Amino acid sequence: MTAAAGGDAPVLRVESLTKAYRAPDGEVTPVLDIPSFELGAGEQVALRGASGSGKTTLLHIIAGILTPDHGRVLIDGTDITALGEADRDALRAERIGYVFQTFNLLQGYSALENVLLGMMFGRGSDATAAAALLTRVGLGGRLHYLPRQLSVGQQQRVAVARALAGRPRLVLADEPTGNLDARHGAEALTLIREVCHEQGAALLLVSHDPAVLGQFDRVDDLATLNRVLSAPAEVR
Repeated sequence: MTAAAGGDAPVLRVESLTKAYRAPDGEVTPVLDIPSFELGAGEQVALRGASGSGKTTLLHIIAGILTPDHGRVLIDGTDITALGEADRDALRAERIGYVFQTFNLLQGYSALENVLLGMMFGRGSDATAAAALLTRVGLGGRLHYLPRQLSVGQQQRVAVARALAGRPRLVLADEPTGNLDARHGAEALTLIREVCHEQGAALLLVSHDPAVLGQFDRVDDLATLNRVLSAPAEVR
């Protein structure tokens, strides 16, 4: 088991989690089989995983976007896998921030509106707080710019602001530097970690980039956690 830091109750606990996909021809492909995983309050952890290793599937299950075949995911003690869709959405909006690799910004809305829309489903929209967070990430002068009027690095900053606007307990980041060059990637990583630290949010970031992984004190390997990947090839 990977224990939470400091003996505190974990913000995230994964128990006996499995997920498989069924192809149209009926073939079943196991993707995840994780006995246990924990993340403590305010802890920042990088999860190493190669392309196709199931790391995005894992994040989606933790966020309640996907449901597992078996097992539990507890967010502050609440099992998100036992909730109905509406309650999962509500818990995600209130307690989880998600930084997507592809940003997932709404193209017809300004930077400020994208952040406000993200807040709407949680504790409620607050234009002053949204503007302050965008200013914190260096976009105070671009509140009303559309995504297409922003650079790729600036779009990532909007995505970070949106993920953190509701002051979540847990932030999930899926290859957040994957679409950025080295300089902007380093800036985005520093920004995510700093704002999570300022807000006291736990961070689970997945990446295959050694430069990103090297910034974290704790790096877990999905190939070790996931028995699907660690099993001998002949028994998979």
